[in-house]
Amino acid sequence: MIRRLIVAASVLSVFAVVPVNAGTVSGKIKLSNVSATSTSQAVGEKENVVIWLEGQDQSKPPDTALKISQKNLQFSPDFLVAVKGQKIDMPNDDDVAHNVFSFTGMSQFNLGVYAKGEFRSVSFDKTGIVDVFCSIHRQMHARIFVVPTRYFVNSVPGQSFTISDVPPGRYVLKAWHERSRMLERTVVVPRSGVITENVVLENAPTTATAAK
Repeated sequence: MIRRLIVAASVLSVFAVVPVNAGTVSGKIKLSNVSATSTSQAVGEKENVVIWLEGQDQSKPPDTALKISQKNLQFSPDFLVAVKGQKIDMPNDDDVAHNVFSFTGMSQFNLGVYAKGEFRSVSFDKTGIVDVFCSIHRQMHARIFVVPTRYFVNSVPGQSFTISDVPPGRYVLKAWHERSRMLERTVVVPRSGVITENVVLENAPTTATAAK
């Protein structure tokens, strides 16, 4: 009897997390004329693409903290996507001290010097790219892309993407890539099923860095 109650509670908890009516947005990511040179084209194909949906009140960040470790005088991972307001832990797993900081716009911070086994945390209330460095080891560099919504995916050109469990409604699909124009497109997510929205990224004269 107790086991049945536990199973029933587990099922109810799943339904509490996943919307009763929810659709899926999927598609393929492609670069279109990203660069006139084959070298830049090859580089662009390896760079991150962040795709997200804006349109409903999604202000509450996930409770789960993310992590960027300091190890072997590098940040790991060196690219991370976080939701606005989400906590990011930055543990020092190295044998030396580090000083993690950023001078990026309205997202500046300085976590101070801390030794192996210690960690500091940070979160952001502005969206867009945040460049992270260590003042002691200048080769260390990471980037955090802050999105305003839980409904996002991080991929690379040439791959497929899927954003699942999206409440039905009208959204603006946005896509960011280092060498491409910011893509914006209105999409309507159904109560169930999948809509296909292929993302074709076009060359940008300057680097787009904001998730507006």
